[in-house]
Amino acid sequence: MPSEFYLVWYFVIVVIIGVATYFALMALDFSKLFKPNSTWQIKLLAILISAAIGFIIASGMLDIIRYIKEIA
Repeated sequence: MPSEFYLVWYFVIVVIIGVATYFALMALDFSKLFKPNSTWQIKLLAILISAAIGFIIASGMLDIIRYIKEIA
């Protein structure tokens, strides 16, 4: 399959996993780790962590798909 196919799916997976992870992280109470009234830092931390997790999961999923395509 062309590399554009993998690129599109990589982006879709990153966005879906990133958004889901962001909402999951917002359910945690990070206010105990930060000073009072530092909500933008907490949101920034959640965005960065969710983006990193999204990229890691998307990369792993596409590696598995490529490996399966090589076997078949």
